[in-house]
Amino acid sequence: MYLTSDTSVRHILIVEDSAFEQRMLVDLLSELPYRVSLAFNGEDGYREAIAQQPDLILLDVRMPSMDGFTCCRLLKANPLTQSIPIIFLSGADAMEDRVKGLSVGAADFVTKPFTPGALAARIHTHLLRNRS
Repeated sequence: MYLTSDTSVRHILIVEDSAFEQRMLVDLLSELPYRVSLAFNGEDGYREAIAQQPDLILLDVRMPSMDGFTCCRLLKANPLTQSIPIIFLSGADAMEDRVKGLSVGAADFVTKPFTPGALAARIHTHLLRNRS
């Protein structure tokens, strides 16, 4: 459905502490032409992003160890990861969280629950915008 003309498979890093949410996102993305890797908190997500250089990051806001806002700030401050688009995923629908997420450098902010088609479209759009 969202195949691009480029032949490489795009890599998405999911940073999410809930195993249920991870499984749901992996199931959604496995139906699309993406390679997926996982991190369970902001610290691991930051390290994985540096090591793997994904094409896009799906980042939860509330996690143990390091929250998504801090992780995003660090990723945007690092020259190795600053150009990677980040989409926040959050169960909180507070406007303050949306504003904070975008102000720390996220490309988008999606509230849970979300519709799979809408999330897939947002991922596709941000990958097209950030095509290398």
